[in-house]
Amino acid sequence: MSQEEGGAVAIQERMDAAAGDGRTVDHVDVQRTGPGTLAGQYLRRFWHPVYRAEDLAPGQAVPIRIMSENYTLYRGEDGAPHVVAFRCAHRGAQLSVGWVEGDCIRCLYHGWKYAGDGQCVEQPGEDESFAGKVRIASYPTQDYLGLTFAYLGEGEPPPFPRYWDFERPGVLENGPPEVWPCNFFNRLDNDCDGNHVAFTHRESLSRTGQGDLKPRRISAEETEYGIKCRVETPERGTTYLYVLMPNVQAHRAWGSIEGSREDAQRLLTDRLTWRVPIDDTHCVSFRVDVMDLHGERARAYQERRRQVEQTQQLDLNAAAETILAGRMHLRDLEPDLSTYKMFRIEDYCAQVGIGPLADWRSEHLGRGDVGTILQRRIWQRELKALAAGQPLTNWRLPARMPFEDDEH
Repeated sequence: MSQEEGGAVAIQERMDAAAGDGRTVDHVDVQRTGPGTLAGQYLRRFWHPVYRAEDLAPGQAVPIRIMSENYTLYRGEDGAPHVVAFRCAHRGAQLSVGWVEGDCIRCLYHGWKYAGDGQCVEQPGEDESFAGKVRIASYPTQDYLGLTFAYLGEGEPPPFPRYWDFERPGVLENGPPEVWPCNFFNRLDNDCDGNHVAFTHRESLSRTGQGDLKPRRISAEETEYGIKCRVETPERGTTYLYVLMPNVQAHRAWGSIEGSREDAQRLLTDRLTWRVPIDDTHCVSFRVDVMDLHGERARAYQERRRQVEQTQQLDLNAAAETILAGRMHLRDLEPDLSTYKMFRIEDYCAQVGIGPLADWRSEHLGRGDVGTILQRRIWQRELKALAAGQPLTNWRLPARMPFEDDEH
């Protein structure tokens, strides 16, 4: 056994010992998030983005699926978002195909009308007293940083999380939500893995003159908000990846910015990314970027980005599936494809290529996987505590992310 492999085993043994006695929690418990599952119960204790705000116009309703449950998301005519049950309480019709009227939604089938709190307020042809006896489920919902968040758990929601660094002036962007056919933990595993960049993104980096990155030295520690990973490379000095429990990654990004090739090389962005389960074999990622660009520099960047989006109309998932099927290689992608799009295709090939549900039992983890190991063990510890009715860790967001630690 090599020194690196021995170090990884020692890390796992220490974490297993620290997890304590009680119910065994395996990778299946961590990956499955439907109603009644341990991970599902745990995630439902937090706020999650469920839609990109700009994609839902006032007066529009859409069906959404989160953690294997269906819901109705609609935006009232006053602009306020609401999440309510998927079906009408009358005959089970799908509410999202009905009409938004004021701050309410009316069912297509027989016209029953519901307020944003789920209370039925009108039933054409029925006694007026009947409506007051009918209520469907509703969930706290609000817009923030260009995303629509909902609390899908029981009881009163926790305080809404504020990411103060991302409320500062500058260019705020939300990329299109990424729906991938894999478990959300495939993506979480990658969020604290700085070691994959030199290989997964070799093609992207070579196109920007950075293709000679060496494998990285990684260390990881648990913090009050989750995990802080230290990534050291000769080429880029020391950078950090932050995992904000339970399913958010924060980092100061370079390379994967939409726009010109020069933008990818020179511009930095502070980024938040949420990994949200749709069901056990599909997930959606939501992203918020903030760049310190103002005035003419901001307008010039946004115009470059607009031009790239107009001229590069490529289905990224379809391109990645073609590569996974062996009908094309990454090097065959268009030479002028933006670095942002290249990164997404490369990540898709790596993470979706693992399979819809990764089997941790077949893996051989090394020292470079220290962040991934730590994250898995924290999740297993929290789920064991939940199953045993013991207190859970009270994660605390920092007033400011320590991005200033990054040395570029």
